Amino acid sequence: MFEANYAAQSAGSCLVQRDRRADEGKRKVRVTRKDIVIARSLEGIAMMVSVPVRSYRGVALAVEAAAGGGAAYRLSLAHADPDLDIVLCETRDSAAVAADWKYWSNYLDLPRLSQEDGDVEPVDGTQDSNRAIGRRRNFGIAGRRPRFLSRRKKGEASRTETVFAGEREIVCYE
Repeated sequence: MFEANYAAQSAGSCLVQRDRRADEGKRKVRVTRKDIVIARSLEGIAMMVSVPVRSYRGVALAVEAAAGGGAAYRLSLAHADPDLDIVLCETRDSAAVAADWKYWSNYLDLPRLSQEDGDVEPVDGTQDSNRAIGRRRNFGIAGRRPRFLSRRKKGEASRTETVFAGEREIVCYE
């Protein structure tokens, strides 16, 4: 799926990509349906970042003029932070990049985006309509009494003390 000598090369189950801030200028990226794991070494310290797929805006396709005529296509995962963008494929074959674009969009359940001059826009007006809205945990029981309070009995209004207005409390300080 990835062409040799381009930004993304397959190395086992990880992709090796260029990273301008990492030591040796390389980082390893692993893409799964749930998260993207980025491993790199920065100033001698090995670090690994796991980014959820939902935090990415979509699968972006950028078209640039290639040297010697024609077009060069770059397929990437677009993120709000440019350092977390992941290059999936760079090629000159339009049919292959179209198939890869559709595949990655379906595999990761992200919208297809077109990238021009750094701006990313959805293709064909597709939005995140197919994505389920995340719910808070135990949302259905939010109106109920908490578990520790359900073990206690409710107070009775008849057992409360009577408050007399206009009287002062007697307090002894001795």
